[in-house]
Amino acid sequence: MTNQKIDYGNWVPRNLLYLLFIISIIPAIITLFPIILIIKVILWVLAGILFFFFIFMLYFYLAFAKNNCELQNMMRGFVIEKLLWDGDGKALDIGTGAGALAIYLAKQFPKSEIWGIDYWGKGWNFSKKLCEKNALAEGVANRTIFQKASASKLPFKDNQFDAIVSNYVYHEVRDVKDKKDVIKESFRVLKKGGFFSLQDLFLHEKKFGEIENLKSTLKDWGIKEVNSFNPIDHMKMNRFLRNMFKNALILYGQK
Repeated sequence: MTNQKIDYGNWVPRNLLYLLFIISIIPAIITLFPIILIIKVILWVLAGILFFFFIFMLYFYLAFAKNNCELQNMMRGFVIEKLLWDGDGKALDIGTGAGALAIYLAKQFPKSEIWGIDYWGKGWNFSKKLCEKNALAEGVANRTIFQKASASKLPFKDNQFDAIVSNYVYHEVRDVKDKKDVIKESFRVLKKGGFFSLQDLFLHEKKFGEIENLKSTLKDWGIKEVNSFNPIDHMKMNRFLRNMFKNALILYGQK
């Protein structure tokens, strides 16, 4: 491990906080100009609503940052805990962000080669360069490869990986309406007999359908074993955080 700083970021993008703060003060600033009272009242109400959302997201940002990002680390840890892989071969982290889960895997399985893909959209403070910097700082740069790609169209051949993981990615994919299609694309690159551990808002029926139907769909695709684990049942959270993650679930097993 080097002396370089490790930065896995926060699940609430700083860019979003900056944007919310700026757009919340713009209506308030406009009220300083000579305008009619009714318009001034409307602008103050709008500024109040926007500032409320800023405070709301700031709360979650601080909650995720607390104790050196303890909450985020625990959730990543559950993904690795439920991956039944022996660490021999190649694994893919789908939607790697700042590379945290991929790097955790590389450290957990010293014989493995870990790939991480992400689209790294402008709304996030993550990048390929940051992933590579973190991998170098953690001493696993020689066994981690990061590549820009969309989870909806992975740039890999069928049956290429021995294991796949992801952490709150599928619900964020914007270029595919049916999120099950994104999950199916992930399984396309997983070898027969390979292992998976996927964490997302799988209990959100509008996005993924009823959970038992989703499990049945996976088995219809030829997935041998599908198990589920609710991480929130094993974590201490206040009601605000618990409500935010109320649809969280890990699907894990073997293809």
